Amino acid sequence: MTQNRKAPLWFWIAGILILLWNAMGVFAYASDIIMSAEDFARLTELEQNLYANRPYWASAAFAVAVFSGFLGSVMLLRRRPIAVRLFLLSMVAVMVQFSSYFILDGYSDYIAQTGWLMPIALLVLAVMFYLFARWAEKNLLLG
Repeated sequence: MTQNRKAPLWFWIAGILILLWNAMGVFAYASDIIMSAEDFARLTELEQNLYANRPYWASAAFAVAVFSGFLGSVMLLRRRPIAVRLFLLSMVAVMVQFSSYFILDGYSDYIAQTGWLMPIALLVLAVMFYLFARWAEKNLLLG
């Protein structure tokens, strides 16, 4: 059995920041699924149509992305190798979730209004979290 190296301070700081980011994702998902009628009424007509017509697979991918990312963060801080697989699952789920922007009617109009910054940032962060966990596993910080 290989002996784990002591994790440096910056590893813990990065892990806590990753955990906080993924906790915000869980909060965003919870806010999405418990949206009140008043909150829904405040959305633009385009946003209302997107919510009403969103397929189950896109909602499921959102759930998988945020919960596997959050669990991956917890496992990263616990220094468990399963964090790598959870971040991989989260990254793939983010890709599936955002593929709906290219497939479904109306999403391209919505993105044209709101911009690509957030979808691209979410994907880049998901990739970075996965690569960070892989690096930590390779350098015996997990295990």
